[in-house]
Amino acid sequence: MVHPVQSVIESLHAAGRCPRLYVNAVHVDVVCPDFIRDQWRERLVIDLDKAYPLKLEFDDSSGVHANLSFGEQITRCNFPWESIYVVVDRETGRGIVLDRNMPESIRRLRESEGDRRPELRSVEPKPAEPKAEAKPALAEVPKPADDPETQQKEQAVQQRRAAFRVIDGGGD
Repeated sequence: MVHPVQSVIESLHAAGRCPRLYVNAVHVDVVCPDFIRDQWRERLVIDLDKAYPLKLEFDDSSGVHANLSFGEQITRCNFPWESIYVVVDRETGRGIVLDRNMPESIRRLRESEGDRRPELRSVEPKPAEPKAEAKPALAEVPKPADDPETQQKEQAVQQRRAAFRVIDGGGD
């Protein structure tokens, strides 16, 4: 059976869209550069742009594997299924939330701000709650890109990506 994260990523790529993953980088099995883990902690945002050479792979037991560029250095990264808590279309913000994978700090922030992004839907049922207060079926995760510092970093990433040239030594 295909994992829901893989299904959304493949669907977005097939539609010519760019999947954006929200990852808990401090998850014990995440493989990424230490400075990225230290900087982003539970709020790492990864864009899996199909136009960028990623060598994207999926493994039933260990999750998503991709070559990613950090500081102009390409690193093979691994994001276990349990570390990924949101997958959205980078352009529209529509996607899924995996509630059981969401770090507690993000969950508290989401609950304190209320559900403002109805385009995200949960792919798994939430635990039963008392019927005194009904919760909406749609879930929301704060969008780190709304932060000016994150926007500046995202612009810098786009500039670095633009500087890369793909060199194909395949001999075609």
